[in-house]
Amino acid sequence: MIRNIPLFLVFISIIFPIKGQIDTSLTLEKKKLVILPSQNKKTDDIADKLLSIISSQASSIGRFEIIDRNIVDDILREQKFQLSGSVLDKDIIAIGELAAAEEALILEIIHFGQKGVPLEKKNREDKSEEDHDETLFSWFVKTTVKAAIEEKKTVDTLSIGLQLRNNIQTIIEANIKFINIESGTLLKSIPISASYTGGNKDASLLKVLNNLTSQVRWKLKDIYMINSEIIEIEKRNVTIFSGENLGLKKGDIFEISSSDQLKNYKGKDITIPGKAKGLMRIVNVGPDASIGKIIRKWKNINPGDKAYELKKAPKVTSLNFALSRETKYELSGKFIFNTFSDLSPSINGYLGFIKDSRNEMNGYLGFGTNLEYRLLSIFGTTYSTSLELPALFSFRNDDKGHNVASFLSAPTINFNIAIQISPYRDLVLSTKYTFTQIHGPWQWQKSTGELNKEGNNITETEPAVWERAEPKFSLPGLYLSIGIRRISF
Repeated sequence: MIRNIPLFLVFISIIFPIKGQIDTSLTLEKKKLVILPSQNKKTDDIADKLLSIISSQASSIGRFEIIDRNIVDDILREQKFQLSGSVLDKDIIAIGELAAAEEALILEIIHFGQKGVPLEKKNREDKSEEDHDETLFSWFVKTTVKAAIEEKKTVDTLSIGLQLRNNIQTIIEANIKFINIESGTLLKSIPISASYTGGNKDASLLKVLNNLTSQVRWKLKDIYMINSEIIEIEKRNVTIFSGENLGLKKGDIFEISSSDQLKNYKGKDITIPGKAKGLMRIVNVGPDASIGKIIRKWKNINPGDKAYELKKAPKVTSLNFALSRETKYELSGKFIFNTFSDLSPSINGYLGFIKDSRNEMNGYLGFGTNLEYRLLSIFGTTYSTSLELPALFSFRNDDKGHNVASFLSAPTINFNIAIQISPYRDLVLSTKYTFTQIHGPWQWQKSTGELNKEGNNITETEPAVWERAEPKFSLPGLYLSIGIRRISF
């Protein structure tokens, strides 16, 4: 009986896998990648530059192991492969196998061109009417002017040639094919393109290559997103099974979810994706594991849950309504950047009404910015303070019926409480203190009745006309604001 125990344990381990076994769906190591050029000999020089960019960006991302280009060249020479550009070409599969790569990137230059472009003329010469009653004096003047014009044309021709050499338009359009080595099938096609006009050939080309470098980096990262797993959790800190070995950096954001479930439906095995539980942000990166802080959660998070890298940072917008004792009503919208960091700026838009010294309501609109600093985040509630700098334009009629406007700004210091009410929404309560104000003069635009070269009316700025005391604002004081913040990812 005792001798049969090992066989029994083996049988049990086959039927019921050990819980500590590593999930094969996790991103455990770098993806081996071979980068191959296209077969277009006419664009070899520019292809070499782009291949260098692709190789350097793939390496810097940290999740690819790039097969050395010299090894590929040696294989090409020894095996005498001729790349046809077809993704199903057996030679490409053979090259990948010999280079021990799993996937391949093949660069194809679709279009590359550089040409001089004339500068746009800013001033156009007005055509004068011909004088049909020509005199001897007018004939002499016209002949002299024509000679001067001919001489100027010669100078202009030389000038245009110089312009063309120093105003080069560079265009590059290319395609990067991401291919599975084993099957030779196309996994993804990555188009990249950029253009720039200005400077000489080298300067214009450099601008285009810099643009393509940024494109290549994000698109390469997109084809190999990291799937990790939570090893342990301690309060709001979690440890995941990925680190510097896969190019993780501080600030990377992951979505946490339960594990996928395998179910059989009508005789067919299907995989049901796990349910999202929260978001985490990497705060400390180790060699092969990282620590993240839970920045948002709506379900219990446990060891063994999955962590999926987000392709893009979550987008955060908010809509707020502020008021103060029937003297001010304001609706504002915000687009918030870098929300889950300690310091997050935003771009704001404003629309509202404010009472002046005449007890009349004045409309206003404008834009501004906000700089928010997070003080504390606990139990789904975040406390923060912020400095808000609006640039507004108030408008009304003066005592003569003119539509007048005035610049207005009221910097405020805010104390905010954001309460999570759903996975994707927060209720934001704010106390706003306006500590100073800037109020410009009331002015209106008067038409002169004349037209400019573009055919538009020419206007002059006139001061507002007041028969009584000029309306003014008194903005310093406390305001209350309530808003809804939306997070999308």
